[in-house]
Amino acid sequence: MKVFLRYFFTVLGIAIAAILFWASMLKLIHLGLMSNPPDGHFPTKIDLHYKNHILLAYLHIVPGMLFIVLGAHQLIPFFRNKNFPRHRLIGKLFLMVSTLIFFTAIVLGVFYPFGDWLESVVTVVFGVYLLFCTYKAYATARNQQFNAHRNWVTRVYFIALAVSTIRGIMALLLATNDTSMQSVFGISFLLAFVLHAFLVEVWIRYLAR
Repeated sequence: MKVFLRYFFTVLGIAIAAILFWASMLKLIHLGLMSNPPDGHFPTKIDLHYKNHILLAYLHIVPGMLFIVLGAHQLIPFFRNKNFPRHRLIGKLFLMVSTLIFFTAIVLGVFYPFGDWLESVVTVVFGVYLLFCTYKAYATARNQQFNAHRNWVTRVYFIALAVSTIRGIMALLLATNDTSMQSVFGISFLLAFVLHAFLVEVWIRYLAR
């Protein structure tokens, strides 16, 4: 059972990361079309929201795509163990990118929220927590506490992937309730981040090698 759950969580993580990378690419394409939209293209409310804060959006989305790729490289044992100097270099880039996207997420959530107050609260709480996890990942690596370092990087990566799960939860809430996207944005944030934080701890405590 433990082996099955380990592989299940691994495949699930890969799928979520792939979905988030694809969604980020689509978001960049949509933002690029905002200045000169082709016939038949109708921007969504979220696209219009990001258009008003285009610089922050790019500073969040583009590093976020790097975050997905670099984090996957760091956590796959084959790549992690094959070349330690490369692992260390990519790890430094990963932590710098993580710091940038969590900081921009907090700024967007506090000053330019798309949803209600709950979105801002959840973004600040988990944004600050992920910045703390990023610092702990760096500190444990510096102190050569490699098991603890791997656990902190795992928290950084998979809790941040909750951004992908938010979309599924939001779609479910919209399909089952007669409400607006803005009204379910905050609760979708809360449910997704709490779910990912819980599953990450289950992985670290019971399933990780």
